[in-house]
Amino acid sequence: MTVRSTTSGRPDILLANPLFISKDPVEARLMTPYFPLGLLYLASMLRQHDYQVAMFDGTFEPDYDSFEQAMQQVQPRIVGITALITTRIHALKLAEIAKRFGAYVIFGGPDPTGKPEAYLRHCNANGERVVDMIVWDEGEITLLELMDHLTGRGESHALSTIKGLRYLDYLDAQGKVISTPHRPAIQDMDSIPFPSRDLVDLTAYRDHWLAAHGYWSLSLINTRGCPYACTWCQKGIFGRSYRARSAGNAAEEMRLIKQEYAPDQIRVVDDITGVDREWVFVWRDEILTRDAAIPFECLSRVNLVDPPILNALKASGCKKIYFGAESGSQKVLNAMKKGIKVEDIYRAVAACREAEIAIYFFMMVGYPGEEMDDLRASVKMLVETQPDTFSTTIAYPLPGTAFYQQVRDRILHDSDDWAFIAENRLLFERGKYNTFFYRWVQRWFYKEWQVARTRSGRDPLAIHRHILNLIELAAYRAIVNMLGKLPGGKVKFEPAPGR
Repeated sequence: MTVRSTTSGRPDILLANPLFISKDPVEARLMTPYFPLGLLYLASMLRQHDYQVAMFDGTFEPDYDSFEQAMQQVQPRIVGITALITTRIHALKLAEIAKRFGAYVIFGGPDPTGKPEAYLRHCNANGERVVDMIVWDEGEITLLELMDHLTGRGESHALSTIKGLRYLDYLDAQGKVISTPHRPAIQDMDSIPFPSRDLVDLTAYRDHWLAAHGYWSLSLINTRGCPYACTWCQKGIFGRSYRARSAGNAAEEMRLIKQEYAPDQIRVVDDITGVDREWVFVWRDEILTRDAAIPFECLSRVNLVDPPILNALKASGCKKIYFGAESGSQKVLNAMKKGIKVEDIYRAVAACREAEIAIYFFMMVGYPGEEMDDLRASVKMLVETQPDTFSTTIAYPLPGTAFYQQVRDRILHDSDDWAFIAENRLLFERGKYNTFFYRWVQRWFYKEWQVARTRSGRDPLAIHRHILNLIELAAYRAIVNMLGKLPGGKVKFEPAPGR
């Protein structure tokens, strides 16, 4: 049972991570576990205001019994649970257990923010609702004020005056969802204390990373929010704002991580690195001054990187950049409101190669309006740019996004049979194209890329292996072309309302 606490007695709140790798075959295969930083920041803010905090981590636990043991052991008055769409079913199981012990249950995170009714109206086997409150938007100040309200501590706030809450009106027969006003974003990011990593068993994370990959990685976040408007991106927590801590503050946390934990690498989990160009250069200087450099990987956009930025990132320790290339078709990129040109992808690859920074592409297939010519354009881009690694996702509509609004009348499954596992598949009606078709598209993309890298000498293979790849490539091309020509109605592309 993984529970750590700031007190040997009864904590004011137990924060819970409902990701159980044992229950998710995709996560188990990848074995790249990171603890949700959001919970660690909430813990730090609460501790700064003298609340006693316990933390439950389900990551390496075998089943829900471990959470039941945690509830028996620490007897928390209040339980706070974070949730993604892929962990919803596990998070609600924890809520049922917490409510059985009489705890007040609070939820936060992207999925409860995007689809609050799925939590507030969830009932246990006895028909009893188990979720009392949702904290939406940025959570630190909202949870602090809610804790003051629940405990009667300090300046106790009336529930209706606390911004950033959602709960049910129990006087309404239909259980109307009440939403208090939007919580303004925290502007002084340096006012938020560093995340409480001492409440997590980082040794377990290190051991699992080392066993699976031979190195271990730890996460860090420097900025919050993304100013771009990609239609499929769920921005329920930080929105389209973009806020950074001071470069010195970010570099100091990096120094502390290097000194206290000495990971082999860091994953900077900002939505985008490089929106503020000058910040990157100051960050580099602060890192070098503190001797804080650790090899790291980050996410950026192809239209933001150029030789000066990449050289600054390289000097800071950057070894790999993840780019949302998504598609080699300008038509599809425009439909996504991606805000990039296909030429930007090529320029970014050339600049990264010059700076000797590895390149990872996120590709997406199945977006509304995409046809065979668009898929061929993506193959052309993969073959010509040859990123070091890439992955291909089947487009999926997350609640609260413009993409979801666009296809909401064509959702195939909006219940437990799809929402809670990381296995990606087509979730909305696409006419003649279905999950089976896109599975073969994914194989086709990979084989085209693999053969291209062998031909260019980047990934040399024995001649017999290369010949086998060529045979497989010919087969994949034929299968995709055949499946793409099968009869079936096409779904007309309609922009999301208001777009």
